[in-house]
Amino acid sequence: MGLPELKAVSTAARLGSLSRAANVLHITQPALSRRIAEAEKSVGVVLFERLPRGVKATEACLAFLRHAEIALTSIDEGIDAALQMQSDKVHSLSIGLLEVLCDDTLTKCCREVLTSFVGSSISFSVSSWSSDISADLTSGKIKLGLRYRKDSSPQLESIWIADDPVIVVCASSHPLAKNSEVTVEELEQVQWVGAPMAIDRTSDNYDEGLRFLGFEGWKTMEVSTIHARTKLSEAGFGVALIRRACVVDQLEAGSLVELSTPLSLSIPIFLAWRRGAYLGRMADKLISELRGAYTNARL
Repeated sequence: MGLPELKAVSTAARLGSLSRAANVLHITQPALSRRIAEAEKSVGVVLFERLPRGVKATEACLAFLRHAEIALTSIDEGIDAALQMQSDKVHSLSIGLLEVLCDDTLTKCCREVLTSFVGSSISFSVSSWSSDISADLTSGKIKLGLRYRKDSSPQLESIWIADDPVIVVCASSHPLAKNSEVTVEELEQVQWVGAPMAIDRTSDNYDEGLRFLGFEGWKTMEVSTIHARTKLSEAGFGVALIRRACVVDQLEAGSLVELSTPLSLSIPIFLAWRRGAYLGRMADKLISELRGAYTNARL
């Protein structure tokens, strides 16, 4: 199977339409159909189910593409590497990150990179789970990933960036705010705002996620966004476990108070990329900026 056949299968599977895939690849639809037929002959299985309106990738096709698309990504990275070696041309950089890590430190580093590489661009893919970051790196969807904890997969490389403090906070008017130390037993009796800091996907079920983190039976109202958890806690509606970097301003203003509890912890932040991938000058610059910025930041 050649590269044209592989691109034909990948594009048709992504778009679900032979006509649209042909347009994207700038070939005729009969030519696309011939390439797909050749790919099916090479693999030895049917890759597409023909529908009245379009096509649908078979399970065998999806299994094939999980591996084959890595080859496409490597080829694209090879082309990018060659272009950067032979000219001053720079390209875009794709970054995946946890929602909770999207802060001023990251954005300032990215702006610094763009200042150094005029005309380039950075795209962002934001996820709620570290496992999603790793999946996007492995598939080639993103070039760099900022996640919690190191992924042990042999397909990825990573470096430690910083240890990220996660603290328990409440409004200054909350009954627990006056306590110098707060026990787990006391925390079990109060209202919590939002889920505790989740590290990896454990279950699609919210209650099961809480049990995994040791919060089974605790009074917790589900609030999905950091902003809402912060505001509700600040207004006295409950206690929250939250990244310190997200509430620095509220702590300094005194609207939130950090509680001294056994639940406070630090989670290591790692920057990861696909093993063997060509990162390029933009990525190297961002890695350098992030390592320096997180070292100096008030996390």
